[in-house]
Amino acid sequence: MIQAPVEYNVWYIIGVFIANGVGCVLAVFALVRMTDERRSVGNRAFLVVAAAWGLIETARDDALFVLATAVHLRDDGVRFFLAPGLGLTVLAMLIAIAVLGIAAARPRPLWTITAGVTVGLLTGAMVVQSVLSARTGYAVSIDVPAAVAIAAGLAVVTSVSVFLATGTTVRWRMSVPIMVLAACMTAAQYLLAGQIRTDLSAIVDSEIGVGAIEVIFISAATFFVRTLGLTVVSMTDEGRVDQPVSPDLF
Repeated sequence: MIQAPVEYNVWYIIGVFIANGVGCVLAVFALVRMTDERRSVGNRAFLVVAAAWGLIETARDDALFVLATAVHLRDDGVRFFLAPGLGLTVLAMLIAIAVLGIAAARPRPLWTITAGVTVGLLTGAMVVQSVLSARTGYAVSIDVPAAVAIAAGLAVVTSVSVFLATGTTVRWRMSVPIMVLAACMTAAQYLLAGQIRTDLSAIVDSEIGVGAIEVIFISAATFFVRTLGLTVVSMTDEGRVDQPVSPDLF
């Protein structure tokens, strides 16, 4: 087994950190506001979806970008099998929306901690899944103990960030989760990419999937959508408070 070489280009790392930061800002923006009982059910549900999207989609797509730009499995033909990841992303989004929805409706420590832990585990799992989506002419695997440790670390940071940001009115509990989570997510994506192993004795078919260039374009498109979503949400939510609603109706 040979460890795949990873290129740590400082400009790519900064770009990934910024991309992760945009997703974290979107998530924290929504987490802070989704517990406000003065808002309508529809508005709070929209914020729950935005929070889940900001964490799950960011973790997945930026990890794909890292894998496409930083890891060299075979220079003549790396493919990315994205179909399973799309299905798992939808499932992870639904679970994240469900637990965050409960935390939004009942912002008590028990539900907030449960939501944080669940979303943290999902975020770590999505990064691992993205890293494993690469296909090459040789069998690809991952250093399981190291991958579990890195994903667990990201899950812990995400859990604490969700707990701190949910419904808070304290500035540091908004800003710290953004910076720390964006930095840890970037580090986890690169560290997990470095755990990829190739078995030169096992030749496999690598024709399925899309190429690295296509993955980079997909990641760029999702970053654009993420940035646009943050812009629209922040502009339209300014000063928005709807009629009071009962938490039991959410």
